[in-house]
Amino acid sequence: MGITKVDYKERGKKIIESALVLSKKLKEMSNKEKCEDEELLECLKQAEEEWKEKEEFFNTVTEPDLIDYAIYDMEASRKKYTYFLKKIKEKDISKK
Repeated sequence: MGITKVDYKERGKKIIESALVLSKKLKEMSNKEKCEDEELLECLKQAEEEWKEKEEFFNTVTEPDLIDYAIYDMEASRKKYTYFLKKIKEKDISKK
């Protein structure tokens, strides 16, 4: 039993449908990755602003207990900023 012209047409249609589905999935994945990259950049920006705010607070406090708190808080913010910066460098994301 041989393959007829109808079989070739059906196979061709199925191949084209599969290619379209695959193309759509790849576009969705690309868009998702772009959103994740933008989110990382936004997190880095927020972490930097937070770190600056904590430094300003540290520079204004005078009570010993508040100084300890300010140091702890500032270091936590610095580590958060460093974490996001590291993730961005790992993914080789540049600010556009």
